[in-house]
Amino acid sequence: MRRWRWIAYLGLFFGMLPALAGCSWPGARRGARGPLDPEKAAQAKAIDDRAQAALDAGDLATAEAELARLSALTPASPEALQRRGAVLQLQGRAAEAEVCFLKAVELDPDFVAALTGLGRIEADSGRLESAQKRLEAAVEIEPHDPTAHLELARVLEAVGRTDDALAAYFRALEADPFLVAAGRRIAAIQLSRGEADQSLVRLDQTIEAVPGDVESLYLRGQAHLALGHTAQAVADLRDAAQRLPDRPDVHLALAHALAADRRPADALKAVEAVLRLSPDDADARSLGDSLRR
Repeated sequence: MRRWRWIAYLGLFFGMLPALAGCSWPGARRGARGPLDPEKAAQAKAIDDRAQAALDAGDLATAEAELARLSALTPASPEALQRRGAVLQLQGRAAEAEVCFLKAVELDPDFVAALTGLGRIEADSGRLESAQKRLEAAVEIEPHDPTAHLELARVLEAVGRTDDALAAYFRALEADPFLVAAGRRIAAIQLSRGEADQSLVRLDQTIEAVPGDVESLYLRGQAHLALGHTAQAVADLRDAAQRLPDRPDVHLALAHALAADRRPADALKAVEAVLRLSPDDADARSLGDSLRR
């Protein structure tokens, strides 16, 4: 199996790894219209190898260019289109990615990776009803695909179906126990429901598995604060604020933790950091006024 592990650490598409993993030169899916002749097959294999090498090196531009060549050489291959769409999506070129995914689905209506890519794009653009239908179709076709469950869970959460979203996140984790994004969202929902102890256990596990996951660190600081573990909350949230210096919500959480830890001077500095980033933040202003009194 080819290795695409580095993609998992790109902040935008946590769940794209399974859609890209394990690919060889395309043509084997149901939608492909006949085999390539030996000369074209050799060309496709060479292009595929260059695309893979570029991806392994983190060079998305070269990978996309090679996959565009592959799609031109094998226009009946849904896999080539899906792979190019996935890279375009990683580049933030959603409109072009959507065209690739749509063409892949036209060639193979049961292509789960392409359906999932389309669902993600539609969700990101606010087309939640269409996204939900595509992602429900994807999980029906392949009930063990973790990315499809993850993307469906996000849509369900966005439309306020939190219980259904939570169940979908758990199904994603059943399919891939190391899917950090699913574990993090489960912990966030638990925290929002006042289940800080359960949230903390899950976040400890997530951070142990992926120590560099700063979003989990931020959530764990909030869980510690909710449980009255002020010193641990300050430690986690200070670390998160240093690594996410442009996030006013992180600085505000740190300010609350410092205030709870009876460190008003440090809390005021954190409030000032919030107000530099978000001058109209009412919570930060209220906390600052309280600390000054």
